[in-house]
Amino acid sequence: MQDRLKLSKIRRNNAKLYPVYKMFSWDLLFFYSIEFLFYTITKRVTASEILIINGFYLLFRIVMQIPAVAITDFLGKRKSIILGNILLIVYMLILLCFPGAISIIIADLIFALGYDMKTIAESNLLYDSVSTRGGECLYSKLDAKGGSWYYILDGIASLVAGYLFVINNYIPMLICLGFIVISTILSFGFKDVYKIEKEKKEKIGLAVTLKDYGNDLKSSFKFILKSKRMKAFILFQIVFYSVIEIVDTYNSDLLINIGIPEEQFSMIFAVLTLIGGISLSLKRPIEKKFKNRTLSFVSLMYIGACIIIGAISTFWKSEAIIPIVLMMYAVQKINTSIWYILEAKYLKNFTKEEMRNKITFSYEFIGGIAASIFSILGGLLLKVLNVENAFLVIGLLALASMVVVLDYMRTRFGLKPEEYTKEDLEFESSVENK
Repeated sequence: MQDRLKLSKIRRNNAKLYPVYKMFSWDLLFFYSIEFLFYTITKRVTASEILIINGFYLLFRIVMQIPAVAITDFLGKRKSIILGNILLIVYMLILLCFPGAISIIIADLIFALGYDMKTIAESNLLYDSVSTRGGECLYSKLDAKGGSWYYILDGIASLVAGYLFVINNYIPMLICLGFIVISTILSFGFKDVYKIEKEKKEKIGLAVTLKDYGNDLKSSFKFILKSKRMKAFILFQIVFYSVIEIVDTYNSDLLINIGIPEEQFSMIFAVLTLIGGISLSLKRPIEKKFKNRTLSFVSLMYIGACIIIGAISTFWKSEAIIPIVLMMYAVQKINTSIWYILEAKYLKNFTKEEMRNKITFSYEFIGGIAASIFSILGGLLLKVLNVENAFLVIGLLALASMVVVLDYMRTRFGLKPEEYTKEDLEFESSVENK
């Protein structure tokens, strides 16, 4: 009886603490809106090098999932959350103390491991804490509450970070570090609901995790190779996700080139984030209107905006283009926001629950590798072209690639159930029943 009361107290404590913790820890506050400025102005890194760094970061996020799972299984959720936050402190200290691109790459490796550990352990700890009868709704409620508080705080941070950066380049970074320290202190307040047995610890290791991931990849790749609509969807993701990763950096570089003051960077970032959130209400009307051509509409609108930005910034050297560029940035944000929601929805439609995690991991693995390679290539392009010309080249290449992919998808994706091949449906059924 005493053990049950103790367990109930632990669960209540975790559930009460979680929304406050998530408000401070969901992601880096005061950082992303001035990240490009900090790298280029303070650390003297070029936009080309930033894209190359981003390519390595995307690769790290995939590779670090394996040790992150092994460490989380070995240490337990509470210690993994604490260690993950400590690694983020180390990440921020490296950015603050060491110059150059190499230090950012090393920092990103540490960040990838720490962030992967956090994201694995945090949601699972909350679920453990509310997984009693009727707890499913409580999980969503607490998670959403913490997310809402984070967005409010992040909105305020995004608005003021640029002005603080102008006063001193290091102020937003130090505030960001302060919030990570707060997150770390709060994470000590969590307690594990389920203890890892000593015998289980001895059996858990990197080799076992690698073997499990290898088996998951093997079975999900078999599905991907035999499923025509899954192959079509992955090809779409490779092109679209890679373009988004390249263009995100090009956007920041172009703002500097067309004369946007540093203090306005964070304000533009905040407004675009707000537009992205509001635009989610457009998802249903767009799906209703375009139906199985929704992905075509979203991707071509985004790529069209890129081409317009590249064209006007290449042929007109005037501040008069600023309103048009910002409008095109808004078009990009609207379509990427809708895409990320559609992506999650479509991805869940491929298999039942027992296969879904494996397919998601393989999907993200392939997309992450592709985006990493193309991000590096996008950075190398900036070494031979200015950002205006590079924007136009990437837009035109993306358009040509997307037209080919959409033509391939036309007979394989977004069809009625009776229009899919027997082989495709049979394989999905066999996978789902395993």
